[in-house]
Amino acid sequence: MALETKTHLLEVLQTEILGRLPLKTISRFKSVCKTWKSTIESAYFRRLFLSLNRNSSSSSWSLMYARDELVVFHGHKTWDLPKSRVSLIPHSFRGCYIGDCEYMDSSGGLVLITDVSDKASCYVGSPVTQQWVKIPPPPSDPTGDSRVFGLVTRLDEDGVVLSFKVIRIASYHATNDYLSSDLSVLLYSSETGIWTSKVIHIPHQIGNMSNINLNGTFYFGCLGVLGVLLAHDFYSESDQFRVVQLPDYPDYNKDYKRTLTTSGGFVMYVRTLAKKEETVLKIWRLSNDDDYSWQLLWEVGFPITGNYAPVAMHPFDVAAVYLWSRHDHHLVSCNLLKRDYTVLGDASNDGHQDCFIDKSICKLSVDELWRSSSYLDEDLNFQVCIWLFQFVIPRWVESVPRPPQAEMIDTTSLLSYAAATHGRMMKDIEEAEYFWNEVEHGRI
Repeated sequence: MALETKTHLLEVLQTEILGRLPLKTISRFKSVCKTWKSTIESAYFRRLFLSLNRNSSSSSWSLMYARDELVVFHGHKTWDLPKSRVSLIPHSFRGCYIGDCEYMDSSGGLVLITDVSDKASCYVGSPVTQQWVKIPPPPSDPTGDSRVFGLVTRLDEDGVVLSFKVIRIASYHATNDYLSSDLSVLLYSSETGIWTSKVIHIPHQIGNMSNINLNGTFYFGCLGVLGVLLAHDFYSESDQFRVVQLPDYPDYNKDYKRTLTTSGGFVMYVRTLAKKEETVLKIWRLSNDDDYSWQLLWEVGFPITGNYAPVAMHPFDVAAVYLWSRHDHHLVSCNLLKRDYTVLGDASNDGHQDCFIDKSICKLSVDELWRSSSYLDEDLNFQVCIWLFQFVIPRWVESVPRPPQAEMIDTTSLLSYAAATHGRMMKDIEEAEYFWNEVEHGRI
């Protein structure tokens, strides 16, 4: 009995020690023995690890605008990432030239990319585990005439990806004298490995294809109708977009800066207003229920003055919001609970030495998104930024969901395939040019 108790205590102690190690180390330890592998893959161990790493500083994520990473936060403790200015999404996945892999979207820590030379296929995978699934072209569109658009995921309560869907846009056109519109999409499911088609009816027109993506739902801005979002859950059977009224419409004020972001598994709406001696933040949370109601969470003033624009909230910490100073060109982290703030990127600030800011891109991007609207009509003063989004490294390592009969490849193979595809395409172009040159000179 004493021996059994001692053995149990040793196993508990071993598990507690393992749970305090970085994920890279834990992954390697799975190969030590069957017992360790079983322990590490258990739900108990996963939740132990997550409970020990709930601190927001343990999270790795980046703030993105299109393909550009504006700000990168490295959570060294969780993933044992190098303490250097390293992008979370490799530059080889963010090119836009022939032969490159082009970043399209991300969700749940997974990334959707396309091969610029091969528009028919695309890939879903993890830059961290370097596992990639090759998504075949839709049988109805073997040449890739449809546009690879987005990626949605379903997560469990611990944030582990259970499944994903790839979205290709087949067509978009206005209806009812341009008052409404229809979106025709092709959907690939990791659960079935099958493409399906769907036509979704929209009561208005989508403003542009910039969006916020969370829990399988895309949120778009609306063209010509102020103060609303257009939302659709691509995991649902519905063929309708929902209209979501913004919480402060029609509160016009050209000095407001508004952005849509996510935090703690919810869509968040952040608004700043510069006053003489402070900047006031108001933050609302969108309910995950079907009623799409808003709840005001915070209304806090900070003793910072100037032209501050909200750019994001922390993906996991609903009490952390980030503002960009358009005057001084620096990023400020505001703690809503403590009502204090920190200027990030300051070398004297040891507590945030793992935050890397591309100030030149931030300046260009934010100035573009929040350009002065003083010359615009009053109706156009109600502007909401839906162009900035977070790419978040998962806080737990799991394999990428594998669809039936899907081909799995690693990052090296993916880049090699893209280069080979580019080589074949260039050879075909050269042969075609040679043929028509011979025809032009009468030699054929």
